[in-house]
Amino acid sequence: MKLGCSSWSFHRLFEEGKIDQRRWIEKCADELLLDGIELLDFHFPSTNDTEIKRIKKLIVNKGLTISCISVSNNFGAPTERARQKEVEKVKKWIQIAQKYGASILRIFAGWPGLAPWETNSSEPDKIDKEKLWCEMITCIKECAKYAENTGIILAIENHNHKGFVKTADEVFRIMKEVNSDWVKLNLDTGGYQDGYSAIEKTVNISVHIHAKFFNINKEGSDQILDYNRIFNILNEKKYRGFISIEYEGKEREELAIPRIVKFLRQFIK
Repeated sequence: MKLGCSSWSFHRLFEEGKIDQRRWIEKCADELLLDGIELLDFHFPSTNDTEIKRIKKLIVNKGLTISCISVSNNFGAPTERARQKEVEKVKKWIQIAQKYGASILRIFAGWPGLAPWETNSSEPDKIDKEKLWCEMITCIKECAKYAENTGIILAIENHNHKGFVKTADEVFRIMKEVNSDWVKLNLDTGGYQDGYSAIEKTVNISVHIHAKFFNINKEGSDQILDYNRIFNILNEKKYRGFISIEYEGKEREELAIPRIVKFLRQFIK
């Protein structure tokens, strides 16, 4: 296993203008001594070719690996026009991932209606979740064909905040209905309603893992998730990919994340 970090872990510093993508990459390499980084779409200052080459060169010079690039999409949007816009968004980020040399693009299956970052007073009062499930599958299938032609793996993240993918059964239903070797799982350790049993069931289809941290103690361990138990599962299932830190606690990230890194090092051999 290898240790990395999602730029989401520092989202407050990004939002406050106290850090940018370049400085964050340098921090991950020089201060946190990580193996890799996960680049989130929200934190790209630009996606033009000049900026991509500049950041890619920095990543290489710092000896980091891009564990994955993450796009924030919603295939549960209530209208066909909105869903097609999301499909085009994912295709754009497949192209960006290819330019960066990343092998994995994290995507969302989505939320029936609006995504957590969206606000729209015109959202329909009644949402047919099963109908939108079928539409979501159609969207993923289209993106999977595009990803296959580009050589990028799509990693769907389990997400229990009213989303489509809250349980292991829902993950397997998507995988069966999409039926593509180019669609796998980005396993979020804190994103299942059915907890550790779901982690155990789905590790073998996971190509990237989010180590979620909510409330950490002075040693850097989470007070909600049992990482001794989680890593016992990962080792038993012989997971060898990246563990990407995704911190969502209230403590300032510049104080919390170094402790999380130190804590996780004991598990990463």
